[in-house]
Amino acid sequence: MPQVLREVVGALTHEGAAAFDLSQTDPLTHLTFTQGSALFEDSFYRTQVEEIRSYATALLGAERHERGFGWKFAAYMRDPVKGKGNRIQGSVAPAILAAADPDGPFTEEYTFRCLRHRADDVAVFLTHFDNLGLGEVPEAARKGMARALAGMDLYQVLKYAGRQFPLTRRRKNGQRASLRLVDAMGVAKAHLDERTLKLYRYLHAPTRERSALAEGLELLEARRAFFGGETSVEHFVKGRLSTEQALSFLGSTQETWRRVLDVPGLLPDLAFKGYLRAMYLAGIPVEVLLAEARKRRFAGLWPHQVYMGWWAAKEGKTREDSQGEDCFHADAVPAIAPVFEVILEKVCEGLLPEGKSLGIADISGSMFGAKLGGAKSSAHVGDVAVVLAAVMARELGYAATFSDDIFVEDRAPGQGVFDLATKLRGGQGWGGTQVVNSVMNLIALLLKNPSRPRPRTLYFFSDMQFHPPEVQSADPALVESLRKKGLEFDASVPPLQAVLRAWHHVLGPVDVVLWNLAAYENAPLPSRVPNVLMLAGFDANSFRHVSAWQASGSPALPAKAPAVTSSDAGGTKKPGVELDFIRTF
Repeated sequence: MPQVLREVVGALTHEGAAAFDLSQTDPLTHLTFTQGSALFEDSFYRTQVEEIRSYATALLGAERHERGFGWKFAAYMRDPVKGKGNRIQGSVAPAILAAADPDGPFTEEYTFRCLRHRADDVAVFLTHFDNLGLGEVPEAARKGMARALAGMDLYQVLKYAGRQFPLTRRRKNGQRASLRLVDAMGVAKAHLDERTLKLYRYLHAPTRERSALAEGLELLEARRAFFGGETSVEHFVKGRLSTEQALSFLGSTQETWRRVLDVPGLLPDLAFKGYLRAMYLAGIPVEVLLAEARKRRFAGLWPHQVYMGWWAAKEGKTREDSQGEDCFHADAVPAIAPVFEVILEKVCEGLLPEGKSLGIADISGSMFGAKLGGAKSSAHVGDVAVVLAAVMARELGYAATFSDDIFVEDRAPGQGVFDLATKLRGGQGWGGTQVVNSVMNLIALLLKNPSRPRPRTLYFFSDMQFHPPEVQSADPALVESLRKKGLEFDASVPPLQAVLRAWHHVLGPVDVVLWNLAAYENAPLPSRVPNVLMLAGFDANSFRHVSAWQASGSPALPAKAPAVTSSDAGGTKKPGVELDFIRTF
């Protein structure tokens, strides 16, 4: 095992909410629900190095506890359909595990399962070995890389062939080192299938030698013809050129964009959103962009991604380099802001579970300290919180922020979701690890204003460890105040459960979702209180999990004891529904 991993295994952090550290007593739950929301960037609380060390500790601890679980967790985290769709964890986790267990029975198969979704994952996987000092890529992992590449079509590979993937080390000239996808293909060269090996030889060859190597690869032949001067739509389509390639060759002109938009499917939905500014500045009218947006689905986009585009259109955007100097600036283009509103409408179709939801956001400083999607991203955890809360207000009519109290923000007539999200950012609710008092204050507010719509589900969005529902404590003064209004609380059950029972009695059904968008320390899950669900991480399927949970009656989790595996011998493992689901990967 490399030295860095030996150091990680023995490095446990006991800061912040360490009272709920599950790493020793329940390492599988600790990995799944605490590290499931890990962000590998400098955060409000810890450095990037501390974040990755904590993650590696949890990953290897779970793998020691149950052989294969860490690998299955990695595959679950990466899977964009059944799992979380988390790209960074889906490449970091197999790199750490492969270095720790190079000849293990899971290394080849699960390296393949983690890397098979996108070609750039293969290159990013290789960067982790360099950046984390994990040594050489094991032979079994190279076989997994080759299998992943074999399952991708030429377009997937060529899409990322020209990109440089940065490394933390610097070259002798002081410039930051990097590698390309072809370098990752070279690492797995001995195991590539015939087609992928032919493509590798083409990408690896000097430009003057590539013509002959492109023969028999239709996509490559069409691209070479296009860039050779035969700029026909036929070659454009057969070559499946990316928008970037079209623009670099033809220029960002009104005519280029009209040609691109005239070919169905040529400009994917995500790229359409990203190029709105360029299309408008090239002369495409806003009316055309609005009509085009209404025809698209925008599947896979999340509200906060649209929000950041809207924000850049309204306010402009500036990006800094690693030294804090401005390296990019785009002026505000408010004329295209309505297009982002249309995109949001499409994104929100079928997004939320049925029933009115109240989004309650933590807007403390730490929520805007950790970036989502890497150092160059403009989105923070706090942006996710406020925009999801504002999206929920489209139906309910209001959103909120919280501390021990709750601060409601009504949606004004005609107010856009993004305007409301921006207003929430300036609210009063700086979060809290206990929510029971917030719920009691909300009950009092709804009783005082019976015409205010009642939510079916309360979503608390935060970036911290919530106190476990079983041990939250209620303010006696609040309890007494509500008792005077006729509400009784069952002292034999946890306070949050008692409060929810009181809610059910006077206001109807309600569920609480405690959602850690980014856990910097330890987040205990699952909840063992009925009508309370705890989630960790920001992923593709969380709302589906909420829907399934509510459809089953919002029970305490785990709802039943799952099947016992051979690794349960001795009763040291605490099984759970979510853990069993991960074991299916």
